[in-house]
Amino acid sequence: MIFDTDILVWYLKKRAEAAEFIQAFPIGERRISVISVLELLHGCRTRGELRDAGEFIEEGLAEVLPITPSISAKAHEIMQRFVLSRKPGALDTLIAATALERGEALATGNIKHFNYLPGLSIKPFKL
Repeated sequence: MIFDTDILVWYLKKRAEAAEFIQAFPIGERRISVISVLELLHGCRTRGELRDAGEFIEEGLAEVLPITPSISAKAHEIMQRFVLSRKPGALDTLIAATALERGEALATGNIKHFNYLPGLSIKPFKL
């Protein structure tokens, strides 16, 4: 299961629903894109938030997946196909491409960012 950044943000904000959702999956099945790591760090506003994000990444709650050439190619394909009709975000496109290339479901609370992608399995998250 690949977790979208939104779930990780709620986890870092100590929302029990996010922690329970993530912990419902065995640790060996939890993955995040390196894009989500960058988004988490980018969203930090204080030294405390930066520390918490760093600890989250270091504690190994999920395997961090790199962007590979095949993921880049899939993201390019998605953007090319949907840029005019859906205007996908570049980072969401890379996260979706990661899930598609790995054949894994994407857990997200942002269903509308991904539900138009053929072949992408989505596991909805709700607060």
